[in-house]
Amino acid sequence: MKKKIFKENLTSKLLQKHSLKIIIKSKNKNICEIGCGDGNISNYLIKNSKEVNFFHLSDISSLAVEYAQKKIKNKNVEFKIGDLFKPWGDKKFDIIISDVSSLSQMIAERSPWYQGVNSNCGKDGLKNVQKILKNIKNNLKKNGTFIIPLISLSNTDKLRNILKSKFQTIKETERIYWPIPMFFKQNIKEFNELMKKKIIYFENKFGQYIAYTSVAICKKIK
Repeated sequence: MKKKIFKENLTSKLLQKHSLKIIIKSKNKNICEIGCGDGNISNYLIKNSKEVNFFHLSDISSLAVEYAQKKIKNKNVEFKIGDLFKPWGDKKFDIIISDVSSLSQMIAERSPWYQGVNSNCGKDGLKNVQKILKNIKNNLKKNGTFIIPLISLSNTDKLRNILKSKFQTIKETERIYWPIPMFFKQNIKEFNELMKKKIIYFENKFGQYIAYTSVAICKKIK
């Protein structure tokens, strides 16, 4: 199967929008994007922020990092290949943006989104996110900001509880609802079981299955 790179989608556009609000008044900040894909989030932030900040992009896919390097031509950007925070060691950042795979693996395996992409999200979609949050204090400054999407095709209630245990302040943005492609309906019996167990959440309106995405902006590590 041909390898695939995550490119701009609804989730990344929401991360662009809300991350820009955070960094618009920032200057000389170290910003880290984990799971950068094609680099569209950082590229957007660089182009739309007048202040000088320093961006650090990493992805487990060498193909993605190579693509991001070709897209972003800026002397204040550093690229690394590797899993989550491993490429950065104990380096601390003012802002961390997470766009790692965070969809229930049972859905990811049946969707066109993850074909050719290394996801390994776990049944609840939070396997990678939990790894990030387990030792986030090693890489995020105490008064830093962590930005992450909440996608209802993962266990968002569990994620909210984990975030509350790690941060003093959490603000969740408005929910943007979106239609799920046909593959979902074709596997609806299995996905209904996931919802009954509160692993995922979706709605059925007029024969169309709908999910939502929001963004959590988390500040001050406990």
